Amino acid sequence: MIKETMTPEQRVMAALRLERYDRVPVIPIIGQFATRQYKLSRKIKDLDTWQSIEAIRENFDSLGGYDGKIVAGLAWPISTWRTNAPKGKRVLPGEKGISEEFSVQYDEQTTMTVEDYDKIINKGWNAFCEEYFPRVTGLSLEEIERRNKELLDIYLKDAVYWKQRNIPIIAGALVVSCEMTLSLARTFPQFTMDLHRMPDKVQAALEAMVPDFIDNVLRDTKASGVPWVHISLERGSGAYYNLKTYERFFFPQLKKIVDAMVDNGIYCWLHMDTDWTLNLPYLRHLPAKKCICNTDSITDIFKAGEVLKGHMCVMGDVPPSLTKLGTKDEVVQYCEKLIDVLGKEGFILCSGCEVPIDARFENVRAMMDTARNYYPHR
Repeated sequence: MIKETMTPEQRVMAALRLERYDRVPVIPIIGQFATRQYKLSRKIKDLDTWQSIEAIRENFDSLGGYDGKIVAGLAWPISTWRTNAPKGKRVLPGEKGISEEFSVQYDEQTTMTVEDYDKIINKGWNAFCEEYFPRVTGLSLEEIERRNKELLDIYLKDAVYWKQRNIPIIAGALVVSCEMTLSLARTFPQFTMDLHRMPDKVQAALEAMVPDFIDNVLRDTKASGVPWVHISLERGSGAYYNLKTYERFFFPQLKKIVDAMVDNGIYCWLHMDTDWTLNLPYLRHLPAKKCICNTDSITDIFKAGEVLKGHMCVMGDVPPSLTKLGTKDEVVQYCEKLIDVLGKEGFILCSGCEVPIDARFENVRAMMDTARNYYPHR
């Protein structure tokens, strides 16, 4: 095992700042995998909140520990709640033909109308949400506030536990990118048609969302006490839209949000699901050494390392197919390759998005062990 001379937080911050570390930090994204491992005879949906949190804590120890928690509690600390849009119905294991052993799914539905674009443009995002959320969810504003305060309370209590263990949390708030928010609410096909049928209106709505998105994140990070924001990106990537569309509609809003976060002392974790290889050069226009580019095994992570060298930390990207279907040796070999190519500085070893619910335990443990035991070739 590599002799450790840094705390987990020091190691993570060194990676963020592109400084040398004692070893490559490892931070998997683990949620339902932990609950699946916890008392396997029980159904995941039957676990209560604190049993699920205990499952994550127990899983952390059984994996030998790692260098950071993505988030405390069970959900993002949303003190303002207006950071996302309803995206349809949550489908639990055992419902609608989903296996009892499978993960939570979403039945994506249209929850926002074309007329709602004008409301966002005229009122702003937060004022729009005060009408939109009750209309779509059937809950009063008071009930929405109460539920989200409960989530925040759970987050804060669990955060104390991880602080006592000297494990940093790297998300004190969540914001879904402006375009992904609208895409989730309109559905992907409808939003794409909107971009072509009413481009000026969509652009105006996206621009109108930014000030409230910034204020919401600042409020949430203050409430959580964690100066990190998870920015969820997916539906603006080159896998879906050409660069002309990205330059006009999507990147300007991301840059405004990231710049505002950095100006307020908040670090940005850019969670980049889908293939962002074509978009990587744009990230060099974001503040240096203040963000993490977190890929999910579809983006070419080695290309990301080339493009962002000297500018931004790269985090990833052990594929879910490998932890589920591969052998332990195959996982080790891939982790060693990542560390050899990317691991001299500015790299965090991570799962490709979330560890699958049915990943093999020995494969996930191999990822942690490789980070603790393997030096990059000098």
